[in-house]
Amino acid sequence: MVLSGPSGVGKDSVMLELLAKYPKMQKLVTTNSRPKREEEQDGFDYHFVSREEFEKLIAEEAFFEWVEYRGHYRGGQKRHVQEALDSGKDVIWRIDVRGVMNIRAKVKEMFPHSAFVMLAVSDPDILKKRMEERASETQADLEWSVDMAMWEQRQWHHFDFVVHNEENKLDETVAAVANIVEATRMKVVE
Repeated sequence: MVLSGPSGVGKDSVMLELLAKYPKMQKLVTTNSRPKREEEQDGFDYHFVSREEFEKLIAEEAFFEWVEYRGHYRGGQKRHVQEALDSGKDVIWRIDVRGVMNIRAKVKEMFPHSAFVMLAVSDPDILKKRMEERASETQADLEWSVDMAMWEQRQWHHFDFVVHNEENKLDETVAAVANIVEATRMKVVE
């Protein structure tokens, strides 16, 4: 499952609930060149590397996909994708919307049972409020993030499913995504 959506939509919250619900599900840990936030754990939230290290990995063609986002790189290393798939578990890959646009065709061809799920909200002010509560950005960065989130949310046509994660409705959101997990497991592929 590829889980995506704009910043502030709750990808991490939904993913953590799914991982708790499904012991046979594994998170694909991607690589990021931005500084680690205080609450983040290297190797769980991301594999944090320097910009130089990331660029070296790009030159080595180590990534399944990568994007530059606000001056920092993010991407899924081929070896981490393979390790996750080799685990025999269902894999959940949290990725940004531009990353989805880069990998969708390749993933669908390689893994026909995959599902691309976009988390969205009906009120853009919810995203802005969530981003403000993080207090990890300057005002200019926050405004840019809100504009980018609105653009990302309009990219719904790149996904198989859109699930709204409204304020104080996390349980309902997780239940909807869990239904997608179950349906995807039963999907018939020719």
